[in-house]
This record gives sequence, C-alpha cells and structure tokens, in this order.
Amino acid sequence: MGNNDRLSLFEGIIIGIYGNWLISLIDKISFTTPLVVAGYSLSWFQPFLITLSIACLISLVAIGIFGGKLETRWEVVLLSVGHFAPICISLYVEGLILKDMFFLGIGGILFFMVYTSELWRARQLQRKS
Repeated sequence: MGNNDRLSLFEGIIIGIYGNWLISLIDKISFTTPLVVAGYSLSWFQPFLITLSIACLISLVAIGIFGGKLETRWEVVLLSVGHFAPICISLYVEGLILKDMFFLGIGGILFFMVYTSELWRARQLQRKS
C-alpha cells in the first residue's frame, strides 16, 4: 500500500467522521434566525451560507478525487475558507458561536485534517509536474 493509498484511506475515514459532525451542525442551526442589516431582514442568508459551505466541501473532495492537474494549493485554500467561514458566520448569526466553541473546535480540527491531506496531495501533484 503506497503513501497515496494510505492518504486516501485516512482522508475517507476523517471525511466520514466530519460528515457526521456536519449533520450535527445542520441540526443545531434553525435556519429561521434572519440576518438584519440596516433594518432589512435577510431570511435567505443562513440557507445560502450552508449551501455555499457544503458546495465548497464537495468541490474540495471532488478535486481531490478527480483533480489531476486542476488542483493547486490556492484552490485548496480558497475552497477551505469558502467551506469553514460560512459555518462560523452561520453560527454567529444564530447566536451560538460562543456557546458552541467546543463543538466548532472539534469540527475545525477534523476539517484541518481533511485540509492538510488535500494540501499535501496538491503539493505532491505540483512536484510531479
């Protein structure tokens, strides 16, 4: 079993655990707390953030699977920020960011493990080309 095979197995296990964490996150968010900006209520904001977050995660994993020459370190960084920042903003809008810091920390650690393995894979692909 080569390093890439081990990395794929490790990443698959961590993504499975992280997927369960995401399900718990979606359960914590009510999606009914609107963001109020200058007196305007933006009720679509939280569903948009979670959709953006999940789309970035799926893109990150898809690039890892099908990437080839598409994957660069900057794409990994951009998709990672595009995944985790909306989660933090959504928890902030919900008023849970301080209350659930431990929960967010666990997710951050799991996501950092996925992020690191994708970044390592991108670095390996750049060295080969």
